[in-house]
Amino acid sequence: MPPSGYLDYCLRNPAECPSIGRDSTQPEPLTPLRWAELDQVNTMVNASVRYVTDATLYNRNEYWTYPNGQGDCEDYVLAKRKMLLDRGWRAETLLIGVALDLEGLRHAVLIASTNRGDFVLDNQLERVVAWHETGYTWEKRQTASNPNIWVALTGGAAVPEPFEAPVVNLATAAPSLQTTADTQPDLNVLATAGSLTVGADNPTPTALSNTIPTPRFRPSLDQDIAAGSNNTLTDALSAEPLGVDVGDGTAT
Repeated sequence: MPPSGYLDYCLRNPAECPSIGRDSTQPEPLTPLRWAELDQVNTMVNASVRYVTDATLYNRNEYWTYPNGQGDCEDYVLAKRKMLLDRGWRAETLLIGVALDLEGLRHAVLIASTNRGDFVLDNQLERVVAWHETGYTWEKRQTASNPNIWVALTGGAAVPEPFEAPVVNLATAAPSLQTTADTQPDLNVLATAGSLTVGADNPTPTALSNTIPTPRFRPSLDQDIAAGSNNTLTDALSAEPLGVDVGDGTAT
């Protein structure tokens, strides 16, 4: 069952929730450019939006919408999803997931499904991480074939070795993966991310890993937003999609 806030969002924005069949068999090829886009979008939205609950903003328990300088977890998700779609990511590779966070609170994140595994863009984390690095108890997510069908998640899959996110050089036109001082990661390392699995016969969520990265704590209501950052995010959300050659992942 989709979250109630998602159902309300779809009623208000039916074009955002098309009930059509999609190709769910082809995850996004995770090129260095695509990895850089995940990192850039996650960082930009996290830095540009102040965390404020729906109860404070709208006097409602749940209200999904694009953030205008402030919002809660699902608003971050919607902004990140749109920005990645505008960069040529396919909708079926960008899935909304729901989990219990480290405080035991229900929490929405964006899951990028790639040929190197499933990665999480989260307003509580400073970097993009593999799904098993969050330490969350997963509950459900959208299906790739239809965004309006949600399935229970299970922790039954084997937990791979901890994932060490590579450092990406964003200064070059075609970013390349670079090593950190202590590790020598390359694209093959990304295969350790694994994929979130679903199963109707085992709907009970379980913790997926004891490997917990340093959390990005929820910003306080007094958090200052850098001058111009709101406009930057607003402009990005309203901008025309970038032209992208999906074949090789090169922006045009």
